[in-house]
Amino acid sequence: MIIKIRLLCLLGITVFITSCAGSSAYMKPSQALLQPTSDKALVRFMRPSGFGFAINFNIWDGEKVIGNSVAKAQFDYLVEPGKHTFVAVAENKVFLEAQLEAGKTYYVLTEVHMGLWKARVGFVAVTKGSEYWDKVKVYENELNKLEPNTEVLKKWEDSNKPKMKELLSQYETTLKASEKWPKLGPEDGR
Repeated sequence: MIIKIRLLCLLGITVFITSCAGSSAYMKPSQALLQPTSDKALVRFMRPSGFGFAINFNIWDGEKVIGNSVAKAQFDYLVEPGKHTFVAVAENKVFLEAQLEAGKTYYVLTEVHMGLWKARVGFVAVTKGSEYWDKVKVYENELNKLEPNTEVLKKWEDSNKPKMKELLSQYETTLKASEKWPKLGPEDGR
């Protein structure tokens, strides 16, 4: 009987933790989602899972910090078309290459996984026809809308930029070929 009660308590705590939305000093609430423009592409970063709600991670576009991945939330990044390399760092390092077209919206799901000593993070490129292609429209309505707190992010970026420059150099020389990183092509935009 005691074992059943403990298991029910553990299950209840797990459900509570995985259903929580997170918060971040790097982000602030937003009233609406952005739209791409005729001269800019839009990348919408979404984290539908509540798992690891207390774990957030910053996302870079090359040497620029663009936002913070928060559980049960999404944020938009309006950007020049062309090639971009998105990066996130936790216990691991993840990369996503994107070739973006103006006037289109692209979707990237962010993930948190258990690591050995802290969290591991991941990117999922939502490509045309993938399992998440239609789900992102549901997520747009369900997830909290956030926007970067640019002043706070800029301070963090300034203190971490040397490390990112070094990591991007490693990516180009060795890491790029070491794994099959997710990619977004022009055709993956809506």
